[in-house]
Amino acid sequence: MTPAARPRTAPRAAADDVRRVVLPNGLTVLLRRDASAPVVAIVTWVKAGYFDETDDVVGVAHVLEHMYFKGTPTRGVGEIAKATKMSGGFLNAATIYDHTVYYTVLPASSVSAGLDIQFDAYAHSLIDGDELARELEVIIQEAKRKADSASSVTTETLFELLHDRHRIRRWRIGREPGLRALTRNHVVGFYRNFYRPSNTILSIVGDIDMDAVTGDVERRWGMLPAGAPTRAAGDSEVAAPGFRWREWTGDIVQAQFAFGWRTPAADHPDTPLLDLAAAVLGSGRASRLYRAVRDRRLASSIGAYDYTPTEVGVFVVHGEANAEHVGDAMGAAWAEVVHLRDAGIGERELVRARRLYEARWLRRLESMDGQATYLAEWEALGDWRSGERYLTRLLEADATSVSDAIRRHLDPDNVAIVAYRPEGAPALAGDRDAARAMLAAALPRRVALDEIAEAPALVAARVVARHERSHGRSHVYRTAAGVAVLVGQRPAAPIVHLGVYLLGGAIDEPVARAGLTTLMARAAGKGSARRDAAALARAAEELGGSIGAGVTADAIGWSFSVPTHHLEAAIALLAEVVQEPAYPDVGVEAERAAVLADIASLRDDMYNYPMRLALDAAWAGHPYGVSALGTDESVRALSAADLHEWHRARVLNGPGAIAIVGDVDPEAAASLVAAAFDRMHGARSKLPTGTRWPAAATQRVERRAKAQTALCLAYPGPWRKDDDRHVAHLLAGIASGLGGRFFDELREKRSLAYTVVASARERMVGGAFLSYIATSPEREAEARSALLAEFAKLRTEPVHDDELERAKVYAIGTHAIRQQSGGAVLAELVDAWLMGYGLEELDEYETRVRAVTPARVRSLAERYFDDRRLAEGIVRGTGRAV
Repeated sequence: MTPAARPRTAPRAAADDVRRVVLPNGLTVLLRRDASAPVVAIVTWVKAGYFDETDDVVGVAHVLEHMYFKGTPTRGVGEIAKATKMSGGFLNAATIYDHTVYYTVLPASSVSAGLDIQFDAYAHSLIDGDELARELEVIIQEAKRKADSASSVTTETLFELLHDRHRIRRWRIGREPGLRALTRNHVVGFYRNFYRPSNTILSIVGDIDMDAVTGDVERRWGMLPAGAPTRAAGDSEVAAPGFRWREWTGDIVQAQFAFGWRTPAADHPDTPLLDLAAAVLGSGRASRLYRAVRDRRLASSIGAYDYTPTEVGVFVVHGEANAEHVGDAMGAAWAEVVHLRDAGIGERELVRARRLYEARWLRRLESMDGQATYLAEWEALGDWRSGERYLTRLLEADATSVSDAIRRHLDPDNVAIVAYRPEGAPALAGDRDAARAMLAAALPRRVALDEIAEAPALVAARVVARHERSHGRSHVYRTAAGVAVLVGQRPAAPIVHLGVYLLGGAIDEPVARAGLTTLMARAAGKGSARRDAAALARAAEELGGSIGAGVTADAIGWSFSVPTHHLEAAIALLAEVVQEPAYPDVGVEAERAAVLADIASLRDDMYNYPMRLALDAAWAGHPYGVSALGTDESVRALSAADLHEWHRARVLNGPGAIAIVGDVDPEAAASLVAAAFDRMHGARSKLPTGTRWPAAATQRVERRAKAQTALCLAYPGPWRKDDDRHVAHLLAGIASGLGGRFFDELREKRSLAYTVVASARERMVGGAFLSYIATSPEREAEARSALLAEFAKLRTEPVHDDELERAKVYAIGTHAIRQQSGGAVLAELVDAWLMGYGLEELDEYETRVRAVTPARVRSLAERYFDDRRLAEGIVRGTGRAV
């Protein structure tokens, strides 16, 4: 253990301080006090989902999830969301095969109000017929959005192909004709049958008084009647699937493919073994699939997982590739699965998989809602303590038992395989026999993966970082070269977060060299003077994490999070990647292929691509007008020499900071950083070139064979150091989200869309205020007109005191909630230091938010929301049926 790291802590929410209470009516209540942050999470877990729907009401569980918050006898439509915001928190819900979960996260001082709101929704939802009719139109828009997601379509088609009888084979959200046929009686019947205390788990974690909260729950939920739900069990599979194949085409840019095997239920002893097998195959850059497929430039992404919703399981290998290479990518992935089954797992790669899984487990328990959901999920499987038993079995499994489980379940003769190709791309196989032959031909061509070489441990000189100042639990140190080291203390946090961040990013790049910073940052992990890419990846993953590179319009960053006891090794490894990249040709070409694939994939993203088009229109000719990924032409033109030179200028000699957030001794941690990061010299920051928003309205439009049309409307907005940036964020809160103006008008009243949002996006030298909506193509004009009308109201009418106050309380509350995450704390530290006015900003947040007045909101709207300067990005769909 290093002197900088605190002693290792056990996973939270697995200790003996969880209180389990079963009320006389059958409600199971789980409570845990965690005073590490003034936050509470309330999770309502109902053991009913798509598996509980008969074929005549497919989608009804999800429809009920939508109706759950649509009003009670004492709270009208939208009032539940507004009351939650007024308590400083947020709520959401999700439906999946085996359950529906509702959760709210609030400041701990609002726990009683949160319980009251959640109980009212659970016990008294009205499910009004007129509201249901409107909400069904919203859900149909959600179904259309899903049909435009190539990844979602691929996964659900795989499940359909793999199963003949089980309900997992159905399109889980429902199809348009079936959704339109649902009535209030169907929804109310499902609600009254399944939303019973005996079928529900209430999980509450946070800075709470356990006795007081127990009493609150008993007084409310204890009044509900007992009773067990009636279940109509679906059919089970009766025969092995054999080998199955399906391929089809659509208006997509990148091809998708997936393999799927039937596997056992969540509580089967082989399930943790298959989770380990999935990690060996597809988790991290040292995994077999990543090295054999992604590193060989056959696919842009590849992964594996074992999905086990209660009663069934599906082991999935899923990849995305250029249409030209998809056949080779499938063959290489198939060869890895077969080789793993035949040859078994090595002990070293099993160690890597265990450590990745354990760290992922700890990260999940970092937040109150993560802990509360964890407790509810395992309690639904029989006992919340079984989660710890599951983890123990996983961590103690040996290579032989994992290899045996793979042989039992991943049978090449009982697999379903799907391929989703862009229109016009060559067919892969005419039938399943041709598909089998295609994959069999790949087996002899399997490229043996090189053994990952060991590298000598890094031994840094012992130095003492120079302390500059402290600000609460945040401390500033300096390396010998003057680079800032920011240390944030989070007592008892099991994960430590590290990052290296520099000003720069896309703003520094000439448009003709767009993407240079992204390729430079990503390719830094493809080898150093000491290790090749695989050795770097394994070293990181054996510490329980992966070093990620990120580039935005204004910054470059590398981040790494690991269990706290690995701090010293993590600092050394991060320093190696950031300071000593070798940029080998093979690594550069692998990352270039991945960046080019991401550029292509962006066009398939019906949320981000319209925003990209709008910003391209708004900032044409400026680096902000180009994606940080760059363009196909600019990225192809970059050389390894360009990356070396850019790295020297922008990383080793650029303005930046190194940050650590966790349960650490500040001086010891900063000294480790100062010793390891001895090649970074820092520089004074220079303000980049400013932006100029067009004086006239402009549009970028693309036509696609999609189920929806997606629009992004963009106006200019405040920049990062403008005092009005807080006004813009509050205005976004007034307009967007549950209970927001845009949400209420365009979704709740008009049923125009499932997704309608507004957001302020500030940059170092410019800003934008964006709104987004996705709707049926025939309603595009109505949606655009309605959005413009809402912006006009913001310009011409004052916001009400109550909605501004609600936005303030929500902003302050969610800001406090974010402090649960070490990653969020680190990002906030770095943003204030590099982009803002220093760490003092962190204490001024609430004061600045509280100072916003209705007059300032209207003034901002009048100044920026000028339709004559509107920039629009539109992906215009054809309206395919779903």
